[in-house]
Amino acid sequence: MELIKLRGHTNYIPGATNVGVYRYKNGFCTLIDTGIDNTVGKKILETLDKEKLKVKYIVNTHAHPDHFGADDYIKENHTGTLIAASRVEKLFMENNSLEGTVFYGASPMQGLSAKVVKARETPVDIELSAGTVELGDKKFEIVPLKGHTLDQIGVVTEDNVIFCGDAFFSEEKLEKYPFPFLFDILEQFKTLEFLMASNYDYYIISHSEKLIDDPKALIQKNIDNLNDNINMILEYLAQPLTREDLAELVIKRYNIIMNVPQYFITLTSVSAFLTYLLEKQSINTDIIDGKLYFYV
Repeated sequence: MELIKLRGHTNYIPGATNVGVYRYKNGFCTLIDTGIDNTVGKKILETLDKEKLKVKYIVNTHAHPDHFGADDYIKENHTGTLIAASRVEKLFMENNSLEGTVFYGASPMQGLSAKVVKARETPVDIELSAGTVELGDKKFEIVPLKGHTLDQIGVVTEDNVIFCGDAFFSEEKLEKYPFPFLFDILEQFKTLEFLMASNYDYYIISHSEKLIDDPKALIQKNIDNLNDNINMILEYLAQPLTREDLAELVIKRYNIIMNVPQYFITLTSVSAFLTYLLEKQSINTDIIDGKLYFYV
């Protein structure tokens, strides 16, 4: 891992999850997201040690394990570190069964405890809301970027760099995962429209090897992906299908490699599209012989 300067005091560490690093003159820094586990946390600290940096704050864009799973390790090794997150994401970080509960709809079944869906419970010290927050002697702008999760945020530094979390996805990710995890389709459209109209100098998304200074073409690809999946689902719903029937068709269509967590991740995204189409009054529902069907 290496620390790469973007502009001013804003840097990042490329990795499986890109980590924002805002450095202060006194040798401390703010991290934006961390990574999935202690191994990643150790590598981050080794990189910071080379720069003689100590962590003072961690701001998490959202509560998926690949974004906050290393928080505790870093806090344990850099005593005094304060962790910040938005109100709803804070609940998920502090209660690690909630993610599986959302996926399953009850106490999570065995198989939903993999680290991709269940990180170590992490106490959050600072609850964030939209607007300006002062961390140390620097101001950060917190912007809502809902859609991928209930309460995802973006973090804008004084150098006009935004760390977007998973607000949109790289071309490579869309090619590999054409049916990405989304929780709220309407909010995802709003987030993409906001970012399309924005004017930051750099847009750091969590899973991309490329630096993005003009995101418009990529954001449009994300919008196109949403619309393609909406149209696909509408085509399938020309005949009545249960949610599970529809998930099966999506899984087969995109050859999604299955295990228990991935099944429920896919099923949740299918549910998000169904909610969106119901809200738009594009589809209907009926309960027949004890099964809930969706259809155009």
